[in-house]
Amino acid sequence: MNPQAETRTKVPWYLRNPTDGTELVLVPGGWFWMGSRADDGEAPDREKPRHLHWVAPYYIALACVTVAQFERFVVAAGHRAGGDWKEDQDYPHLPVRGVNWHDAKAYCDWAGLRLPTEAEWELAARGYGGLAYPWGNNWEDGQRVCWREQKGSGGATAPVDAHPEGVSPLGGFQHSGNLWEWCEDAWEKRVYRRYAKGDFRPPERGGARLLRGASWDDNDPRSFRAASRGTRVQGLRSRDLDGFRPARTVTF
Repeated sequence: MNPQAETRTKVPWYLRNPTDGTELVLVPGGWFWMGSRADDGEAPDREKPRHLHWVAPYYIALACVTVAQFERFVVAAGHRAGGDWKEDQDYPHLPVRGVNWHDAKAYCDWAGLRLPTEAEWELAARGYGGLAYPWGNNWEDGQRVCWREQKGSGGATAPVDAHPEGVSPLGGFQHSGNLWEWCEDAWEKRVYRRYAKGDFRPPERGGARLLRGASWDDNDPRSFRAASRGTRVQGLRSRDLDGFRPARTVTF
C-alpha cells in the first residue's frame, strides 16, 4: 500500500488545535525534491544540490500565528516578548511579527505544537510536484504575495488569509511573502551535501536558525521561491520581518 495513502486513512487530514485555534493540514510525508537544480542560475549555492529528501508525516498550520493568538499566549503563559509585536494589537488578524526564534518556540511549547523543519516547510510550500512558487512556476508580476511593491492593509503585512490566489498545493496561505518564517533547524552552510547522501537529520546546534518565505519588505522575486533560504541569529528580534507557522508531529 502507498504509505502516503495509508497515512491519510489512519489520521484526519485537518486539525484545529484546541489550545490556540491553529488550523493544521496533514502532509503525508515521503520523498520529495528539495532545493534547486544545479543549472538554475538564479539560485544561490546554499540551495544546492537539489536532492531527494524524506520526511515523516506531519501537520502544518495553514497560516502564520496571528497577533490575537500571540497575545493570548503572552497573557496565559506570562511570556515576556520584546520587539515590536505590540504595535499591531489593533489588528488581530495580522501575523505576529518582530518575534525571535525563542519566542516562536515558547509559543509552540505552550500550544502543544512545534516549529517545522525547513524540509517540512519546503514540502508544504511547493508540494510534491516541486513548484518554484507555492502557486506555480511563474512569478506573474507579484500579484499573489505581500511584498514591497504590494504591501498589506496594515501598511506592511497583510492578514494571514490574504491572497488566496497564492495558496500552496496543500492550501497554505502566504508561504511566500508577508513574513519570513522561523524553522526549527540551526544554520549549517553545507547541510544539503549531507542531505544528498541520505543523512536527513536537521542541524540542531548553532546560534543562527533558518528562515523561509521572504517578507513584505523584500523586492527580489528570487527571494519568494519555495527553495529560498534565509538565516538570522536566533535571539534577534527583527524590527518587523519575522513570524512563524507551527507544525505538529503525527501520532498513530
